[in-house]
Amino acid sequence: MNDSRIALKVGIFAAIGLGLMAVLVLSFSRGLTLFSSTYKLRIVLPSAAGLKPTADVMMSGVPIGKASGVELAADGRSVIVSVSILSKYQVRTNALIHIDALGFLGDQYIEVTPSFDESAPYWRDGAVVQGESPMNMQAAVKSVSGLLDQARTTIAGINYAVCNLNRTVLSGQSLNDFTHGLSNMEIMVANVRQVSKAAEELIQSNSPNVNTAVSNLANLSVKLNVMADDLHALVTTNGPVVDAMVQNLRDTSASFKQVSADLEAGKGLAGGLLKDPEMKAEVQALLSNASVLSASFAAFGSNLNQRGIWSMMWKPKHTERNTSSPR
Repeated sequence: MNDSRIALKVGIFAAIGLGLMAVLVLSFSRGLTLFSSTYKLRIVLPSAAGLKPTADVMMSGVPIGKASGVELAADGRSVIVSVSILSKYQVRTNALIHIDALGFLGDQYIEVTPSFDESAPYWRDGAVVQGESPMNMQAAVKSVSGLLDQARTTIAGINYAVCNLNRTVLSGQSLNDFTHGLSNMEIMVANVRQVSKAAEELIQSNSPNVNTAVSNLANLSVKLNVMADDLHALVTTNGPVVDAMVQNLRDTSASFKQVSADLEAGKGLAGGLLKDPEMKAEVQALLSNASVLSASFAAFGSNLNQRGIWSMMWKPKHTERNTSSPR
């Protein structure tokens, strides 16, 4: 074998090796092998959000495919990402697809979140899938900056409140007053302890008297219960009599009301005396004559007692007096 044929064979072998190496490098760079079965999906997203054309497709943190290209849609308002997914990973039509990042500043990838509803069918090869909006980092940064501003304002308010607290509540005078209050509280607690101890000693020393008083109260309570039972029995037994007395009082009250009404109306002798002026004058005259007659009877009785009945019945004889005068 000459040298030219050996060199040709070596060159052909090297070219084939380089070609296979290039194909393997391209396949491994996409995460797929030449012998892997895949199906393709076209994912429509509102924005690429910095997604690389060779980004990974992951589901629950496991790579299931690779992106093969990113192109702008015809309307210019969305992008279409072409992906190749291994056939052993089937994605249902109700799965959520969006762009996510590895960490806060990591590489972008396509996240597939499966649904709990397993009744939905699987995506077919060449299907067009509607994805969700990716997380807007700028909006997130703005919201975080807003939260930081609010936190600064809150911290400033807390600092102001702490300063006021140190100036007022935690001032030297306030602390002295608080210390003085604690001292007074300790004194008060000591006094309460002394009073409690004295009360305990008083109760212990007078426990027989207290027991006797309690026993007397118990006996009195028993007697009161007996009296209450007797009173209840008395009221129950004499209920008809009490009802009759109450009815008599009601009738008497009604009679007094009727008499008062008759007197007020001028009926009868008493009513006439109250209402008729002439009858009132006659009664007054009769009472006056009765008074004079009573006085006369009183004088007659007095004379009768002094002179006797015969002197009152016979008129006394008058003696002749001597009219002759001395010469």
